[in-house]
Amino acid sequence: MINPQYVLASLPLLLSFQVLGYPAAAQALPTRTLSQCDRQQEIFTFQVPNYAISHQGGAILNIKVVYRLTPQAIAKNDYPDFVPIRKEIGNYLTNYPNNTDYWEIVNKNLVKRLLDTYPQMSSLSIELGVMPTPNEPFARSSIVRSTRPQGCPIVLGS
Repeated sequence: MINPQYVLASLPLLLSFQVLGYPAAAQALPTRTLSQCDRQQEIFTFQVPNYAISHQGGAILNIKVVYRLTPQAIAKNDYPDFVPIRKEIGNYLTNYPNNTDYWEIVNKNLVKRLLDTYPQMSSLSIELGVMPTPNEPFARSSIVRSTRPQGCPIVLGS
């Protein structure tokens, strides 16, 4: 009878012999290549605090914008200036056509508009934080994240 402890102890040696003894098998082992998304990530974020708006009877928004640049924009140093982006957000919210749309719809449409306007953005996340009001005494928020087809998503954290 074969001792199971001997088999388990010998297994790493046998496996390494198999790979080292057959170079073709060693080459066939999968190697992880970094995708273009993994190689470089440049993210820009800004906030627009206490933004007053008349939508849905009036609200104060805290707006957080996070976007990731496309690899092409990074390679060409084609960075969008956040000041026009911030102005675009203000113009869009001020002139929003349907006063009864939910915040989620407003935010989804805003994200689409900015992605259409700024091709340098690979992905975009906007959080509309709606502060409590006398009519709605609850803080709430809408977060919309969108990544272009074949784009690189926003990856935050470690």
